Amino acid sequence: MGVAYKTAKPIPFHLMEMMRRQLTVLPDFHFLLVAPVLGAEWLFDASRLYWDRFRPIIVSDTRLIVLIPVTRPVGVTVLARRDTISEIGVELARRAPSAYFDPIRVETIEEAREILNARVASNQPFGVPMATPFPTFDPNATESPVIPTPFLPPTRGPAGFVTATPQPPPTSDGTPAQTPIQRTPGSIIGGS
Repeated sequence: MGVAYKTAKPIPFHLMEMMRRQLTVLPDFHFLLVAPVLGAEWLFDASRLYWDRFRPIIVSDTRLIVLIPVTRPVGVTVLARRDTISEIGVELARRAPSAYFDPIRVETIEEAREILNARVASNQPFGVPMATPFPTFDPNATESPVIPTPFLPPTRGPAGFVTATPQPPPTSDGTPAQTPIQRTPGSIIGGS
């Protein structure tokens, strides 16, 4: 049995077996870690379609990933250059040993865009076929989703509650009685 970082709780055997295999099911949490040395264009340009399709949580370090319990499956796709990918992998293994490490080693934005767009086209967020296919959504669907609603019994009318402001009785000529608005004596906010 392995030991999780900073917890001293043993990792269950079934989780150790899951960590030894490739990730072929969707994890509960999917992170896209863009190396801190890369600029924003790596996220907004190269990773745009990948994020639109799979919606991973974007991070630039592993501080958020360590907050996920070790019993929950976590997948971390790391986008980094060849010289920093191993350093990030070691840090991830040290801080979150049960997380699945999915490295994408690239040198240029074009290379990153090509790899990530290929994953989008093949519907494989981790670069391998999934046992359960990633759900697809058709934005052009004409029918809206139906949310089943339980049967609600008809409600009764109010009983014993005031439901309307009473009207003053009409005057002798048939017009409603209007009461003039009186000025409040003294200051509105109190004091003298």
